[in-house]
Amino acid sequence: MSSSCETRPGPEYVLRFYTFDSDGKYSLIQHHYWDDSCSSPQLTVLSHGRLQLRNSLIQPGASSGLIRLTNMTIVPQDNNAAKELDRIVSMECPGQYWKSWRRYEEHTVYDSRYDDKKKTYNLWTSSYEHSVNSRGNTVHFSDISCMGSLKWAFNELKLLKVQLRPILEDTKKRSRQMRMELLLGDIHSNARLREFYNPTSFQVPLVKQVKDEVVYVNRHSYIVKNPSTIPMNIFTNGKTPPHLIEKPHLPPYIWGEWASTRCEVRPMGLYLTRRFSFYAKDSTWIGEHRFFSDPFCKIPKFIVTAAGHFALQGPNKKLKGATNLNFHIEKASLTVLEQRMIYDMRLPGLCGKDAWEVNVPKELSSTNGCVQLGIVLPSVLYDIVKLEMDYKGSCLLFLGQVETDSLHSTSTERPTAFQLPLMKCGEVATYSQGLTDILNRDIYYNTASSVRICNCWIYFCL
Repeated sequence: MSSSCETRPGPEYVLRFYTFDSDGKYSLIQHHYWDDSCSSPQLTVLSHGRLQLRNSLIQPGASSGLIRLTNMTIVPQDNNAAKELDRIVSMECPGQYWKSWRRYEEHTVYDSRYDDKKKTYNLWTSSYEHSVNSRGNTVHFSDISCMGSLKWAFNELKLLKVQLRPILEDTKKRSRQMRMELLLGDIHSNARLREFYNPTSFQVPLVKQVKDEVVYVNRHSYIVKNPSTIPMNIFTNGKTPPHLIEKPHLPPYIWGEWASTRCEVRPMGLYLTRRFSFYAKDSTWIGEHRFFSDPFCKIPKFIVTAAGHFALQGPNKKLKGATNLNFHIEKASLTVLEQRMIYDMRLPGLCGKDAWEVNVPKELSSTNGCVQLGIVLPSVLYDIVKLEMDYKGSCLLFLGQVETDSLHSTSTERPTAFQLPLMKCGEVATYSQGLTDILNRDIYYNTASSVRICNCWIYFCL
């Protein structure tokens, strides 16, 4: 189940509760909400089916899923949701008969039994099939071809991975207490493309709902616990969504040092950790992205360090609690950590001047960036930012989720979801003379000697 209220591209706010049986059957419950605290329910999506697994060719240690959907039903949780469903269906599914949506009433949008009858029945006539649902109410069937446009395609099951992560945050003590996480495929940032999208990355992980369970990995035993802040019994009724407590929205005080709390994954098998420093006096920033070849962030591949000025642009109109943030990318350097990358990506002559050497930073301003890596200098990244505090009192910073197709954002089309959070790991001075000197130079040198970036613990999965 979800460990907190999740924000998906759109934006959509959801809580997920998924059940998988050993015989391949699955049951999925998604509660959608109007707000980012998951305190005001909008609708509930319930789905059942079968799942077959095989080794993934995209993500190491993951599985590809073959889905056979059995049925899907929708329950509007208030009158506004019912009216919105009526409007969407009439617009997205012309020519089909739909029963009017009503609050708390279960409505079937797909049933595999009816899907088999499509061979003999004409879906585009005024006739329709009906049956009785779990509550004894009459429900009506619709064509599955409309489901993708309604954004309820469960393509996230096409990519799955299970992993263990330590619960205790003291990495000096090897903890045997673990949380078991289920990572499912990422959701395409464009709702129109979700139905046919094959995931290459992952969403925020789900946490296994268990009290104490012993698992064995490589002949070592571990105790699996559920450290989620959401009570385990909150999903007692699949059709009745929980109401979480509304969380406060913090002002965008982003100054300080921030670092990733885990190895992060990007589409097409890229793994990285991030570190940022923000300075208040002159609104400068510096960020370091360390890329790796493996999902444990143990095999380094290359490092991209960028710096410039930032500007807070006021509240975001789509995401409550988020603030528009413009990153002015003025300087950048690339450090290659493996010889093969230099020749495979044809870096000489296209990314920086002079000869390339392994583990030697090279500035990219002389070639206006590095096209192979999507780095353009100078440029502006139109982003969003949000601050939260977790139940332990740690301050978390969320930056906008990267577009699935890696398209550059614009001032009117900013991200509508967030990346994994960065944790605050230190205060910084309000001004950095070293960073200012770097930004004022014509050539950008290595920042390690001039600017200090925080050194927080990063906890990796087993």
